[in-house]
Amino acid sequence: MKIGFWLRAYDGFTVDAATDAEAIEKAKTAAKTAMTFVAHPEHIDLDERREGVIAFIDRVTPDGRQTVIEDVAFDDDRIHPVADDARVGQR
Repeated sequence: MKIGFWLRAYDGFTVDAATDAEAIEKAKTAAKTAMTFVAHPEHIDLDERREGVIAFIDRVTPDGRQTVIEDVAFDDDRIHPVADDARVGQR
């Protein structure tokens, strides 16, 4: 089996702006750009892993590996909570 999880990562940037509103808009643009970077962020919080998922569970047989199931949530520490409407459809 293989698990996937999120770590909190932090990066910082400087933007020049004449007003608070302009700073907020420029910060949003800079943040979207920063999310595309593949370089390491300034800080990664290794103390707490969040929102885990079992990526897959497989079975090893003489013929090789066979997938049993994929994408199984195993915790309730949601950093991306499911909307109540979406959960109703899953019941």
